[in-house]
Amino acid sequence: MRSRLSVTATRALRSTVGYGAAKLASSDRLMGAIYDLTNETNFSGLSEHEEMLNDSVRVDTYHEGIRRNVRRGDVVLDLGTGSGLLAFMASRAGAAKVYAVEHSGFIEVAREIAAHNDITNIEFVQANSREFTPPEPIDVVLHEQMGDELLNENMLENVLDLRDRVLRPGGRILPARFKLFIEPVTFHESMRVRRFWNTELPDGLDLSAIEHSVTAARFDTGRTEQLWVRPGSVASTLGTPAPILEFDLHTLDTGDSLQLDHVVSRTAPADTIVDGFCVWFEAAFDDHCGLSTSPLSPVTSWGNRMFRFDEEIAAGESLRCHVHLGQAVEPSTWTVERL
Repeated sequence: MRSRLSVTATRALRSTVGYGAAKLASSDRLMGAIYDLTNETNFSGLSEHEEMLNDSVRVDTYHEGIRRNVRRGDVVLDLGTGSGLLAFMASRAGAAKVYAVEHSGFIEVAREIAAHNDITNIEFVQANSREFTPPEPIDVVLHEQMGDELLNENMLENVLDLRDRVLRPGGRILPARFKLFIEPVTFHESMRVRRFWNTELPDGLDLSAIEHSVTAARFDTGRTEQLWVRPGSVASTLGTPAPILEFDLHTLDTGDSLQLDHVVSRTAPADTIVDGFCVWFEAAFDDHCGLSTSPLSPVTSWGNRMFRFDEEIAAGESLRCHVHLGQAVEPSTWTVERL
């Protein structure tokens, strides 16, 4: 299964890359190349894999999805095999042959695990998937290429390339159906992180002057507009969530065909504080098997980026915002602005 850095290290890396994204790149393609270079070294340690191997939501969902959708005799390509877990699951599900593709040296660990478990029908290939062509048509492309914000681990570029080059007609991609959400949420009071000038303090201390302070502006790093949601923080969404993007990798033309501009409109059912707009996704293997990274679902090793809002909304008031996905593969370039 594809690895990821520890929560703290991963998000520090993405913030470092992300805040310079506008200067580093003018296109998703260049940002994709940057991720190719960083992924090879960033996803190659035992500690990085431990978080994923111990994510029971992820492991159990993939196990069920593979059991339900890999057929006996299938030829499978596991994209970004990491520790080899998904390849092993496909083998156990009856695949005749599995090509486990991984561009980092961690593939040696996967080889050792396969040998220890007497799994002999997996061919391990150390290469960038876009530079590998198997000697036979592929029945199933298996992957876990979803970043915290779905699009930011080169999923579209990598999977669509394999679909168009090596997947046989009628072949399957697991998982293939995705929904991306950017929804207004309210936190539990005890978990709320208000903006500096909205923070309530004892003894009547008032910080409101800081909102328009020239002095304070010198210390604004620009990183207060986004934060990572701590598990258990979100009490509710504002109204019923609806995806801003919904696509199937079997039929999606290209990553460039995704719509980048959206309007999210919700009505407050009661007086509330909207802390921000939270990002999550849903992935489906079929009509009965999938997972969600919603902050209101069981905790996974995926995190939730939130675009800060921190505004009081009255009951019955409508909240309309424009969401722009900027460079789709770099979520720090996404914006949410009130209309």
